[in-house]
Amino acid sequence: MAELQGPAPIPSPRFAVPSTSAPAVRHSGLGIASFVLALTGFVGMSFTLAVAGAVYAHAHVSGHPHSASILLGLAVILLGVVSLIAVGLRFGGLFQAGRRKLFASLGLGIAAFTVLSTAGLIILRMSRS
Repeated sequence: MAELQGPAPIPSPRFAVPSTSAPAVRHSGLGIASFVLALTGFVGMSFTLAVAGAVYAHAHVSGHPHSASILLGLAVILLGVVSLIAVGLRFGGLFQAGRRKLFASLGLGIAAFTVLSTAGLIILRMSRS
């Protein structure tokens, strides 16, 4: 009778297996903070300007200014400062060595768009008065 032998040996792979010893590159914490602040500033500024347009239309029809105009002006200033802080955090995220720069770049793009479009709308409104 034939003797039973153990399992057949496993052949060696024909391709090289990449080593996984290198840690994955993480996103920049300052870049993520810049992105979140820029997104908050953009959404808040869009909402504030929409409400300001509605208040202006109501005040234009009724003939007297609305008392919420002061609060809307303060909200525009506050959200503009938030967007400028996001731009500053972007530069911090840009200069962090060994980190991804995706969220820092997105934060800069959104914050710059928010600041420039708000400034453009303010200048446009001032030129019409």
